[in-house]
Amino acid sequence: MCFRYQLDLCKRALEENIIVYLGTGCGKTHIAVLLIYELGHLIRKPRRDVCIFLAPTVPLVLQQATVIANSTNFRVQSYYGDGKTPRDHENWETEMAESEVLVMTPQILLHSLQHCFIKMDSIALLIFDECHHAQVHKRHPYAQIMKEFYNNDMVKPPRIFGMTASPVMGKGGSNKLNYTKCINSLEELLHAKVCSVDNAELESVLAFPDMEVHTYVPLSQSNLTVTYNKELDRSKLESERILRESLYDFKDSQKKLKSLGRLHGNLVFCLQELGSFGALQAAKAFLLSFDGDVLDRKESDMNDNSTRFKHHYLNKAISVLSSNILDG
Repeated sequence: MCFRYQLDLCKRALEENIIVYLGTGCGKTHIAVLLIYELGHLIRKPRRDVCIFLAPTVPLVLQQATVIANSTNFRVQSYYGDGKTPRDHENWETEMAESEVLVMTPQILLHSLQHCFIKMDSIALLIFDECHHAQVHKRHPYAQIMKEFYNNDMVKPPRIFGMTASPVMGKGGSNKLNYTKCINSLEELLHAKVCSVDNAELESVLAFPDMEVHTYVPLSQSNLTVTYNKELDRSKLESERILRESLYDFKDSQKKLKSLGRLHGNLVFCLQELGSFGALQAAKAFLLSFDGDVLDRKESDMNDNSTRFKHHYLNKAISVLSSNILDG
């Protein structure tokens, strides 16, 4: 099923290079499939030209290749760094002669262009998925492909079609100046115009979830967390006392105290970030790892105080943290 806005954007893409800027789930890939179908006369065998669909990750390459293969009757092949990618002119010539849509990671295309395995003028349609990676001042393979191998003076430049859910890379998406700079950079590098659809039009045909924002008090400020913190501090002081009484070497005791401090700090961090249940699981995991360490040691080291004080602290911590958690 096609929506009106998808047909309109596909029609626009037939006329000029465009970058489709639509949110996740709005059918950008479906527009790309429509475009491949409309330009199918340029890539159907025995023609030598092909469509190349670029996706920045291997899972996306596999996903998009499956979508295209299931939606059309074109010969689709995928390429990524699995060791099976063609490595010479002869192998690539065979692939180009047999395949009509080649889905690959951008590094594969960049390498193939650099070694003349693939030539830009043999690409009828070049699609960039998640094209926001293509920024003028970046060395992402998307940017390198366009800067090094594409120009408007080519006798037969490929049609460019970009897709993105956000044209802004990294932080600063809400900054209007940065937003405008990223849009301009994308358009300049891909030689394309950014196109989108009004939210009102999307809402009339797509189902969006109703969003509710609930603000929670940080866990570190809750009464239960404060209580647990005090109990853990008390257990740490008790374990420190046991450690000082059992060790007479000052340097050794200082080293062990620091180790206990790090262990305590990790548990407190888990308590504040994950709550009492998360901290309890962390304490159990720490105890299990120390038990494993002991099993790996020589028999002469089994009664080493370096683990006894940690066991004491962790057992106390588990007792404290599990006091208000229901079984199961």
